[in-house]
Amino acid sequence: MVNIEWNDSLETGVEIIDDQHKEIFSRVDTLVNLSEEKKKKEIEKMLRFLGGYVVEHFSAEEEYMIDFNYPEYDFHKEEHMQFLKSYKVLMKEYKKKGATPAMINDTQNKVISWLYDHIMRTDKNLAAFLKSRA
Repeated sequence: MVNIEWNDSLETGVEIIDDQHKEIFSRVDTLVNLSEEKKKKEIEKMLRFLGGYVVEHFSAEEEYMIDFNYPEYDFHKEEHMQFLKSYKVLMKEYKKKGATPAMINDTQNKVISWLYDHIMRTDKNLAAFLKSRA
């Protein structure tokens, strides 16, 4: 399994973005714990919450990019779109097979790996740009 812990190296310095990232990490951790406890109804609620929250978070980042005329907007938005496509595939699998241990493990690995990479590379570039404009 991938490590789910938030750490200071992931901070972008943009408080609202960092707070949203921390919440996503917390919810994925909860999802993993629920799967270990075999709480099927709570797993579905958490998966749905994550889907909605991620959309809300991406929208907030994209608003900043538009408001500040971020030159890497298209690339950043495309990363968001790719993640959402992966989420839709995940939800189809969940509806078909349920919350199998393999599905939860795969979700955890994909989501956390993607988040670490996206935050460390793409979101930190956005944050540096936003700070330069403040």
